[in-house]
Amino acid sequence: MTLKEKILFLLKNKEKSPNKYLESLITKSIVCFKKIGFTELKKTCFKSVLNYDFDLPNRNNDIEYSILKKLSFNNKFISLYFINGFLNSKLSNLCKLKKYIKFDSLNNCLFNNNKQITKYFCNTLFYKENLFVPNSFIAINISLTTDGIFIKIPKNTNLKIPIEIINIYSPKKSSLINFKNIIVVGKNSKLKIIERHISKSQNAIFSNVFTEIFSKDQSKIELFKLENDFRKTYLIDNTFIKQSSKSVCKVFTFSSNIRNLIQNINCVQVGTDTQSFFNGLSFFKKSNKISKIYNNIFLKSLFSNSVSLQNYKGIFSKNSYGIFKSKLKIKDNLYNIKSKQINSNLLLSNSSKVLSRPEFQTASSQVKCSHGTKIGKLEKTTLFFFRSRGIEKNKSIKLAILIFANELIKLVNLKILKNNIRDYFKNNIR
Repeated sequence: MTLKEKILFLLKNKEKSPNKYLESLITKSIVCFKKIGFTELKKTCFKSVLNYDFDLPNRNNDIEYSILKKLSFNNKFISLYFINGFLNSKLSNLCKLKKYIKFDSLNNCLFNNNKQITKYFCNTLFYKENLFVPNSFIAINISLTTDGIFIKIPKNTNLKIPIEIINIYSPKKSSLINFKNIIVVGKNSKLKIIERHISKSQNAIFSNVFTEIFSKDQSKIELFKLENDFRKTYLIDNTFIKQSSKSVCKVFTFSSNIRNLIQNINCVQVGTDTQSFFNGLSFFKKSNKISKIYNNIFLKSLFSNSVSLQNYKGIFSKNSYGIFKSKLKIKDNLYNIKSKQINSNLLLSNSSKVLSRPEFQTASSQVKCSHGTKIGKLEKTTLFFFRSRGIEKNKSIKLAILIFANELIKLVNLKILKNNIRDYFKNNIR
């Protein structure tokens, strides 16, 4: 059974939600999927997943407690554990979480007719009052979501303790895992989230993640995404953001050694004086199998006085391929828009490739926008500098790569996370 046939079978036998509004969105998503299918994958390496016979995962919590607890960066963090797409409430410290904010698992919201979620579910996908589903995997996620989180930070709340969302994959057979997050940061509130994906399975996994973020007036959210060591995993991660006036949104993505990854970020600035910062660091070791990463960023400014910066770096070894596409669209007659799109790539092998396409679209002259791309190998002058000071060749290469990556690593303002990423580089560069 092909992937499309399996999904249509799963949709046909899907349990309905008691929430009529949500069920109507699901119905529209199913219609969309049947119409567009997998047309966007035909020219990518992801077309290989179409021949897999993935199943939806069952609740499987048979991972040792001691192993799980070691996965947290810090026991003082608010850690939410999801195993095969389902929240494990026994492991997660929910009591600590509920002291500060409103929280529920998405599964509870969908089947307990939670009225709060109706206001936000798929709200970032609406265009002129009509539901707009940009690709088939968002449609699948909406239709077949297993679980996820609904977090709402009240106004004037500074949550100093970071929230860890730890997604653990350990299915006993090849699985399609649909995971959805809805994060609402209230007016004048602050939040830091660390989202991690960890595989403990030898089976093929297709993880389909869809996150919606609502950043209210004067709020600040920092989202750190860590996606590492998934040689048998396909990951599609869609993040859609709505920013209100004077809000600040920062997204930092660290991706390494994933078989295939599509990272889509869609941000709409729906207020004045907004600031958006998107940083990404990709690193691939030598491999006999081809690995690809797609970074697609779309940012739309609807009001004046906005700032945005995109800075993405890639380090590609044997058989790895990076694609960077970024588009900034500015509404007509806006002023004081400042934006930069930067993409720098280091090719460590003749078989590594990069495609970079930054662009912006505007009819306004009162903007300061720039973009640039760098693609190249390690500079011989840099290596000579290290070698002339008594550093052996392999260490010189390792040091040069670390210096290249450190420009982005130092932007991570969580010390324990910054050290973890830096240590990962030191241990994996060969």
